[in-house]
Amino acid sequence: MRTGMARTMAGRILGVAATLVLAAALGGCSSVSKKDHELVMQENQELRDRMAALETESRSKDSKIAELEAAKAQAAQPPAVDDFGTSPGGRQGSPGTVVREFDVVGDVLFDSGQATVKAGAKPQLDRIASTIKSRYSGYQVRVEGHTDSDPIRKSKWKTNDALSEARAEAVKKYLASKGISSSKIEAVGMGSSEPKGSKKESRRVEIKVLN
Repeated sequence: MRTGMARTMAGRILGVAATLVLAAALGGCSSVSKKDHELVMQENQELRDRMAALETESRSKDSKIAELEAAKAQAAQPPAVDDFGTSPGGRQGSPGTVVREFDVVGDVLFDSGQATVKAGAKPQLDRIASTIKSRYSGYQVRVEGHTDSDPIRKSKWKTNDALSEARAEAVKKYLASKGISSSKIEAVGMGSSEPKGSKKESRRVEIKVLN
């Protein structure tokens, strides 16, 4: 449509110019009054200005369309991984849907059979807490503790379920100390009920942001 308008303008410009040339050829230059000549030239210039404006508008709209298409393509890409190795979870939907998930290796967080957060794990938890506060303020947070299936031998916790719950509570307490409301955090011990590919991978804490 915009191309058609531009072509119409171009046609009018050519038509005006042709009329001026024809009038000069038929009646001589003297037959075209100075006033008529100025009017024709003025209309010619106005048409040129209008056509230039239409072309600028067309380029601007084309640029916006390209931006929208690029944004659509970006949205279709797989979720990016954070600088601390976590990735977004599911999309927003009904209440309780996971909108973001952070997985932290259990061996990084805790010593074997223990539920005290190690000093070396705190920077990673700090970044997770910062992300939750800045991007998901007001959302519910579910902290899930997971263990491998090996029986408990040397620990004050007698079962994997008890150990995983204690670890989830420890992470909950740490996140609360970093400014996330404890009333928004739920700690759950999953024990060995959701194993992964290896024992090391199974020993983990999952921090899930829920809408």
